[in-house]
Amino acid sequence: MPPMNSARRAKKGRNPRRRSLPRGARTAFKLALPTAIVAALGATGLWLITSGEGARLAEGARATALALSARSGLRVDYVLVSGRNRLSRASVEYAVNVRRGMPIMAFDPQAAKKRLEKFAWIRSAMIERRLPDTIYIHINERVPLALWQFKGRLALIDEEGVIITRSNLSRYRELPLVVGADAPEHAGELIAILRTQRPLSARLHALVRVSNRRWNLTFKNGVIARLPEKGTARAVATLARLMERERLLDRDVVMIDLRFDDRLVVRTTARPDERRNKDKDRRRPFGARPGKDT
Repeated sequence: MPPMNSARRAKKGRNPRRRSLPRGARTAFKLALPTAIVAALGATGLWLITSGEGARLAEGARATALALSARSGLRVDYVLVSGRNRLSRASVEYAVNVRRGMPIMAFDPQAAKKRLEKFAWIRSAMIERRLPDTIYIHINERVPLALWQFKGRLALIDEEGVIITRSNLSRYRELPLVVGADAPEHAGELIAILRTQRPLSARLHALVRVSNRRWNLTFKNGVIARLPEKGTARAVATLARLMERERLLDRDVVMIDLRFDDRLVVRTTARPDERRNKDKDRRRPFGARPGKDT
């Protein structure tokens, strides 16, 4: 039998090399293992607690697994917050109870979401764990719409009529003033109409809800415009034209009734000096430092 070639002999006797996993696969395995341990211990702990046995043992094992996961890289290193305008970053992080360096698997996004949405300024929130090291928080804040006056008290409301706050209202004095029990729920539609008529809205003092079904517009000079229950946009457009073409608000007028489809009713004052006295009392920006209910 011919002698075996030395190269073949060496190849045949050599121990095969172990193939190493790619770096990405090693990292995924490293992070997946503690995650699986935490999940498994969580399920086991739940069974032990509900069965009335080993509650302390289960909690200790879970704490150990969480610490192991943090050492393996599953810890909070970054907290990303988007959509925040009025709330401070510190107050958001405090509300969701997150701190850098904590095990990310110990953070409960759903519980954090509920705590954050208790803030009056927050309409909704979305919170995610982005493994291995990031907590992402997105906030939808409420947008101030108007100041609501009712029974001598003021509150800042949003477009849904939700009360945001009753404190530090001076910074919002340029917002429209709405008056009436059900004014917050209906103010958004009327304010949207008035925003299309800037010269008219600039002269307004308050929007007064009447009988839970329609509005009166009170101007700074004391004139009251009665709007219809239906066709509000058309009535406001008519009033804006009269103000521009006929200078109706600059005459000795105390009331303009736009509730009728076939006619316009205008009531004038008998004494022009009454009009001048009212002008002195009502020279202030729309919504600024309102007085008592009208």
